[in-house]
Amino acid sequence: MMQLDMFAALTPVAPPPAWVPPPRCEVKTRAFSHDGMITLYGEDPVEPFELLVRGVPCVISYSGGFCTHAIEGPGSAFWSETGFRSFGLATVDPESVSAAIEAYIASKDCGGKLTRWWPSYVLQWQQSLAFELSFADRAGCWDQWGPEKHREHWDRHDAKLGEAIDRMRAEGIDPNDVGPPSGFRGKWPKVPA
Repeated sequence: MMQLDMFAALTPVAPPPAWVPPPRCEVKTRAFSHDGMITLYGEDPVEPFELLVRGVPCVISYSGGFCTHAIEGPGSAFWSETGFRSFGLATVDPESVSAAIEAYIASKDCGGKLTRWWPSYVLQWQQSLAFELSFADRAGCWDQWGPEKHREHWDRHDAKLGEAIDRMRAEGIDPNDVGPPSGFRGKWPKVPA
């Protein structure tokens, strides 16, 4: 009996072409984050430009859709609490970009209002402190690992909160000016000076 190999009869499939990343370059802007450096992609990248929406200046960049970057520092008004917002719209027409941002502010995401933006470590501090405050006391959280691990977790938690407060003060941010994260229910504590 003769056994035929059907796979041997097939024409070999050519390997896919090797992926080559698109060209990219960095340009300096007035965007607050990353020292204003924005990465542009493609052969003929769209140059970032500035736009004023609701009195808020921002840098508009393009990477498959337009992105907005806050120009003013932490604590200033923006439509995102991170100071950055990516829109999946393939336009850089200033009127279309402005209309899309206005529509986003009017949507349920923003509720028609601007918010204050903060660096990521400040947002993490808010969330970590809100997590801690969600417990009546510390005894019920992380105690399943035993007393040593319980103490270790809370010590690490306290150290991270302290480091964030020190960094805020070093960068001129008053921790008491930050306030609670959105959706927090309860009394937000004052940070001692």
